[in-house]
Amino acid sequence: MHACNRERCNAMSRASYCTVGLTDRDIEAALDSIAAAGFRHTELLGQAPHIAEPLVGKALSDFRRRLVARGLDASNVHAPMNREILGAPEENWRQEAVGILAGYIRFAAGVGAPGIVIHPSPNPIFLENPDDPVLPALVSDAVRRSLDDLTPVAEAAGVRILLENLPRPAGYPYTDMTDLRALVDAYPESLVGLVLDTGHAWVQRKDPADEIRIAGPRLYGVHLQDVDYDAPQDSHWVPTWGRLDWPGILDALQNVNYTGMYTLESQHGRAGETRDEVLRESYRVAGEWGVA
Repeated sequence: MHACNRERCNAMSRASYCTVGLTDRDIEAALDSIAAAGFRHTELLGQAPHIAEPLVGKALSDFRRRLVARGLDASNVHAPMNREILGAPEENWRQEAVGILAGYIRFAAGVGAPGIVIHPSPNPIFLENPDDPVLPALVSDAVRRSLDDLTPVAEAAGVRILLENLPRPAGYPYTDMTDLRALVDAYPESLVGLVLDTGHAWVQRKDPADEIRIAGPRLYGVHLQDVDYDAPQDSHWVPTWGRLDWPGILDALQNVNYTGMYTLESQHGRAGETRDEVLRESYRVAGEWGVA
């Protein structure tokens, strides 16, 4: 194999691994493991035990220096996944979330990440009345107002906001690509795009390949994970460990001329595999696909 410098190797590789797969260790140990496995790109999780708050100043520049020293770059930042959502149905909650998300958008710019993954709709566990019939309208309105607040921040930072499909209950807005595509089409492509999670799609009984085609040119990220076909949960298995149609998924990405990263968001073993075994197997699969 011919040697290549870091910039050339990173440009050739399109495989990324999300640090969410290694939440059993701190961010420095997680990055060590990801680099040792062969990945040249990583999606940084913006919550404990990784980036518990946006780094600034010397802490930010030191962190980016350590990232580069490992031969890694930040493919994206994943914003916190708890209450930090666009569609908070209470105004005080929404304003607090917008403030936190703005900080992570600036952090993404500081580490050189082109995009930040943000969840649009709330997890029902954070709601007092998740079955409230007025909830969908409140969430829908909040998502748009939060995007209106955050797109100027994203523009100033040079970072694209990426909205992810989510396995939420029936009736919740902005959970699949049909709703999300209609939403992002109202915003500049340079500021707002989409990320498709393959497992989330099938939990909703949506064919991931179809969802990719719906997202089309607004697709700027993918989270690749496998799930059981007949009784899907949000399993985050290594692709090919479940029964999703991976040839169809990969073909759909080519059909829409997808040029982004192939981010492996595998996290759990299916038969007692350790986190490190999941990581190494993820890189092997990326190699089989020709993107490592």
